[in-house]
Amino acid sequence: MTKRILIVGGILTFILLLTGAAYVGGRLITGQGLPVGGPSMFLGDDGGQRLQIGGDDIQPAQELPQTPEDVWGVFDHRQNNSIFVATGNVTVDVRADRSGNVETSSEYDGPLVEVIVTSQTTVFEDVTMQQFNGQAIQQVVEPGALDEIGESSTIAVWGRKTGDRIIADVLVYESPAFIAK
Repeated sequence: MTKRILIVGGILTFILLLTGAAYVGGRLITGQGLPVGGPSMFLGDDGGQRLQIGGDDIQPAQELPQTPEDVWGVFDHRQNNSIFVATGNVTVDVRADRSGNVETSSEYDGPLVEVIVTSQTTVFEDVTMQQFNGQAIQQVVEPGALDEIGESSTIAVWGRKTGDRIIADVLVYESPAFIAK
């Protein structure tokens, strides 16, 4: 019985660690860097583990524009060639039950921004956190696909504003590592 509790606890801790990694990865693709001292991620009900990464630990990918992104947020929905991104203070809540089923939800306080993806848009997937080893982080991006963007994916966009829409030149997304594609 004790061994089973330790295994389940280990799995839940692993899922929570990946949740923290997804959060940090989302901040990495923003181009804004992390605040001084970095975000703190507390894992477990009692806050027993802490993950902290400082802004100086992050080296942006060379493939991305070296300017701040025009839109950053979390995927809300897709309609044809438009992706709607929830912006502002974004919170993604990830919970796993004892059987390992993962449920996500998100909240935001900014506008829902329509991002138009054209044949000229370069799409990348941020795979940085899949390679994180606790040392300085070199942001890593790979060619991505719109169909891989889904629930709880974070999105950063550089492009041209037309009215209340953004026509994307470059779009980077990161899917949480613990949610199967």
